[in-house]
Amino acid sequence: MSAASVATPLAGLSGLTPIASDAHVSPEEVVFESRGCVLVLGDDAQAGEVAQQVAKNHGHFTVVFAPGVDVRDWGPRVTAVGRRVTHLKGYLGAFHAGIQVGEELTDIGASSPNPGRCFDLVLDLGAQALITDEVKPYGYFATGADEALRQQAIATLSTLVGRFSKAKYFSYAAELCAHSSRGLTGCTRCLDVCSAAAIHSVDGSIRVDPHLCQGCASCALSCPTGALIFKVPERQTLGDRLQAVLADAGHGVTLILHAFDVDAQTQAQWSQCNAVSFQVNPLPAFGDELWMRALALGAGRLVLLEDGSLHGKTLRLLSERVGQMQSLLESLGERTDRLAMVRSETLLDWLREAAAIKVLPVVANRVAPLQSWAKFKRLAWIDGLRQMAGNFSASTVVLAPDAPIGAVQVDANRCTLCFACVNLCPTRAVNARHDTLQQLVFQESACVQCGLCVKACPEQALSLQARFAPAALARMTSVVLHQDEQFKCTSCGTPFINRRLLESSLERIKDHPVLAQGGRAALMTCPSCRQKEMLEM
Repeated sequence: MSAASVATPLAGLSGLTPIASDAHVSPEEVVFESRGCVLVLGDDAQAGEVAQQVAKNHGHFTVVFAPGVDVRDWGPRVTAVGRRVTHLKGYLGAFHAGIQVGEELTDIGASSPNPGRCFDLVLDLGAQALITDEVKPYGYFATGADEALRQQAIATLSTLVGRFSKAKYFSYAAELCAHSSRGLTGCTRCLDVCSAAAIHSVDGSIRVDPHLCQGCASCALSCPTGALIFKVPERQTLGDRLQAVLADAGHGVTLILHAFDVDAQTQAQWSQCNAVSFQVNPLPAFGDELWMRALALGAGRLVLLEDGSLHGKTLRLLSERVGQMQSLLESLGERTDRLAMVRSETLLDWLREAAAIKVLPVVANRVAPLQSWAKFKRLAWIDGLRQMAGNFSASTVVLAPDAPIGAVQVDANRCTLCFACVNLCPTRAVNARHDTLQQLVFQESACVQCGLCVKACPEQALSLQARFAPAALARMTSVVLHQDEQFKCTSCGTPFINRRLLESSLERIKDHPVLAQGGRAALMTCPSCRQKEMLEM
């Protein structure tokens, strides 16, 4: 965006900034265009009176849909329809609405004067809001019967006409994503935690609507591979800041992560407890790979400040991840209070109690720069684990089923080494090795517990176990899950299939007429010999 186009963000609409009609906008920004057409929704005829007020204050076209609304002529700026809208989706400048007629859903775009048959703004007065996501799209205001909230919304509507921009908060690397493969669904963590319903699965791929995304960063925190990357601020920037702050603060300091500004008096109180400020907004942008790095760089404790502003899904995600990390710390012989999430009103008491117990972490002589790991979240996480120099011989700790680390277990009595799991594994955590034996090999440090291997297995031989195995993760070792000797072609002697898979295949088709006609012998030869025999017939 050009410097001349920059304006103050709109009050109550975080991240949204008005821009001039001819302003140049960079590809890293998302643009909204609103002509000012307002859709007013309600449960009864009162919505018509509100629509009149909106049209008077707003000065633009208003459409009101509500049961029992008076459809008399209210002038050129108001259109009234006595029907209930049942479906609504979109965002500032591009809302689409529909009504249910029998079993059919009818779009009501014909009521809008906009060329795209859409509405720019929505004022929802209904007792049950049509959009119930924790984070509402820009341009949508659900007030119910709250008169003060309604008047505030009406006043804001008049400010939302023209062009607006916001940052594109994320980038997406499809090659790292573990969401799906060949029609099967694996990881859905980002879909589950998005408070704005901005993330969808389309034809097996993750799609993020940049107009709906409002930058909570929960998707980046939840993504186990780093396919979804939060860009404002970037991991690299946070890593550099972290290194500088801890180098200046000294060994064993408590680092407090907070989203919003903190006054000098509060920071002085923190300092008395050997704690320093580290502001990052939004809080989930500082992911668990950076938590690990902070402890590796010498922070005695890391505190996430819960100030009451976090949405429910985000708060639950952070709480779950903090709990998982505390289990890991305990396994490594560390104090679990080296990482905590603390509410604002209890923080000072927590810090004073913590200050009475000194924590002097063991820190490696040199922590590698983050640049080499910045793109690969799991490698950054493992690098931090290594630098912590903890007790890698510690026993394995079982974690909650949704944890992003763990093992794949194989039922050897079922597995035929067909390698369907290998073909679908997005991180190559399960792999095939061919020599005198055919082997199914597993690298636990690469596994994100997406479950694709389990769903792909035709024998139902695989299962997941979310767990923390320090040695397997830190040393990035591989183990053989299952193996079988190779069956040699009865014609040329070349190994071409493992014995268990051949026996399983023959058992499956034992009643097929081909076997009764001598086909069994053909199936025991390699593809090359089989083709040669067919050509010689």
